[in-house]
Amino acid sequence: MYKFLKTFLFLAVILSACTADKKERPLKTGGIETYAFGRVNQILVVSDSALWNGPVGDTFYYYFAGPYILTPQPEAIFDITHFTPQAFVKRGSRKEFRMILLVADMNDPDEATARMIRNDLGDRKLEQIKRDKGCSVVVGRDKWARNQTIFYVVGYGEEKLAECIASHFPVVAKRINDEDKEIIEATVYQADQNYKLNADIRGQFGLEIRIPGDFKKAKNNTNLDAIWLRRDVRDAHIGLIIHKRPYTSKKQLTKEGMKTIINELGTLISSWIVDSKMQVDDVNLPLLLETTTFDDKYTVVGRGIWEMDNDFKGGPFVCYEVLDEKNGQLYVLYGYVFAPGKDKRNYLQEVEHIIKTASIAGQKPVPKTETR
Repeated sequence: MYKFLKTFLFLAVILSACTADKKERPLKTGGIETYAFGRVNQILVVSDSALWNGPVGDTFYYYFAGPYILTPQPEAIFDITHFTPQAFVKRGSRKEFRMILLVADMNDPDEATARMIRNDLGDRKLEQIKRDKGCSVVVGRDKWARNQTIFYVVGYGEEKLAECIASHFPVVAKRINDEDKEIIEATVYQADQNYKLNADIRGQFGLEIRIPGDFKKAKNNTNLDAIWLRRDVRDAHIGLIIHKRPYTSKKQLTKEGMKTIINELGTLISSWIVDSKMQVDDVNLPLLLETTTFDDKYTVVGRGIWEMDNDFKGGPFVCYEVLDEKNGQLYVLYGYVFAPGKDKRNYLQEVEHIIKTASIAGQKPVPKTETR
């Protein structure tokens, strides 16, 4: 339960976060030809061993390696790789990493990481941080490679530094996630789009959405007014159900209402076992709801895990209920992941990325989220 509460709090703060230090440091140097590398959700931390192996490192791991919401087995929010400044400098290729965080106690003159930060930010900026709050996060761009983001996490004293990591985590995490969207976009649509499915969905539901080229139609149930799409790769199966129904009651936008709708749509999906169907499993993990908008349309987002009734299968899902109150319609976009024995975090982000391309009557979605 502690992990669930921690995850819920993470969702609450990150979705309401703004930006860290809006004035990014002008670190770009001329003649950079190398593009930064690094996977989605992957960060490289540079910090002295004594600092990293103490309370500051523990605080960093508590926030940045906390449990991702919501997966059947625990998965970290970010994949963290740590290097001492000496090891970082020794291997020049590490400087070309896409997401780098330099963490230092500026009160310790012997810290090599502190010297690196002072060289980049300058005494004037650091004195300003010391006078103001004693800790801050400054963002830099393209120091050693193109498309690179560097976070200077500084504090005067270990206590202040740990405080800085905790208070700035939401904005730093949001910034990393925003920077990752370009890679997720390229991954999801590496096979271009399935324009035939796009047109079919537009005609059937009045919904604009960008379906990846490697998705196929698995089933179209006209009685439910729902279409099931899927993509199968070697180690995972990603599915998406698009559905529309009349909006009849606010109960449809509650946990029980969403669960009822998902379980009804789950009858579309079965395994080789007779009478098997996909259902919400809110016994082992809770179904969490948040509210958002697609443009001016009220939307409820649910996150949880599914299981196959009468079978031994399961995985995470995300469900968007978009209310078109003017026309009395409720749009449901339900995405799920089945990847036995594999990490599911990135796949879940990919299916949600597809969902977020959806818009009604040509409107482009602009999410604004608050957790409840």
